[in-house]
Amino acid sequence: MENMNPESLLRKAQALGDDIKEMESIDVMGAYRQTQAKIKTNKRKSMYNQLMRYAAFLTIPLLLTSLFFGYLYFGGTDEEEQYAEVTAATGSVIRYELPDHSVVWLNAGSTLRYPTVFRNDNRNVELKGEAYFEVQADKERPFYVNTLNGLKVYVYGTKFNVAAYDDDSYIETVLEKGKVNVITPNQETIVLAPGEQLLYDKQSQKSKKNTVDVYGKVAWKDGKLIFRNASLEEIFKRLERHFNVDIQFDNKAGKEYKYRATFRNETLSQILDYLAKSATLKWKIQESEQQTDGTLSKTKIIVDLY
Repeated sequence: MENMNPESLLRKAQALGDDIKEMESIDVMGAYRQTQAKIKTNKRKSMYNQLMRYAAFLTIPLLLTSLFFGYLYFGGTDEEEQYAEVTAATGSVIRYELPDHSVVWLNAGSTLRYPTVFRNDNRNVELKGEAYFEVQADKERPFYVNTLNGLKVYVYGTKFNVAAYDDDSYIETVLEKGKVNVITPNQETIVLAPGEQLLYDKQSQKSKKNTVDVYGKVAWKDGKLIFRNASLEEIFKRLERHFNVDIQFDNKAGKEYKYRATFRNETLSQILDYLAKSATLKWKIQESEQQTDGTLSKTKIIVDLY
């Protein structure tokens, strides 16, 4: 440096000064922060990619589990049977169509319970009282009428009548057309042909098959009361349901009378007058009375046979 002339030293000094200025102009901390930010960003991307892989791994079984429980919840609800009930008030007769387009007539004081959608393998209904059925033919799905006492009637397509009132001592099945199978509570199966009646005695649990006048048994659905060789007890019981009254019968004479008659639009008084023509029979009406709950009692008819 001692041998350098002053101009050379000046130029080197200027070059050194420029280098120092350039180094001072570099933002060391900013560069450090940028480097750290890039490292963090790369870490985030790596962690995000890992989490997404884990999420995908967990989501698939979770989705399958959700679908499974969803199927159990919603699919199971679809499988549950929903039931409906239809009732004919005392003193009335109603006609009703079932989901399979079978038609049923319910007699006074009767109730039919049935599923809103029949199953694929059968058609089950429950009967309290009396009903006449016109069942749509379906060989793949038998039609069952179940009574409270355990007696069942099953068919594939036919016309028949079942009377199963709680206060009757028997259950009656009458076949008009086709074929019916009656299963008694003790699992005895009895086949009926058209024109036949099966009487099942609730007390003795015995069955009896008869040939009957079918229309006389089913004419109630057309608003008619037909009696064939009927006792006064049988007639009064049917009149009670038909006219929604209580009939108190006292057979003082102890005599037995049988009647053959058809009533269409006659009043109760007219029918009782007709019965009194062939027997020493007197009757009177006891009007309805208001009960403690505010409702009216049924009209009572007192009938005495001398």
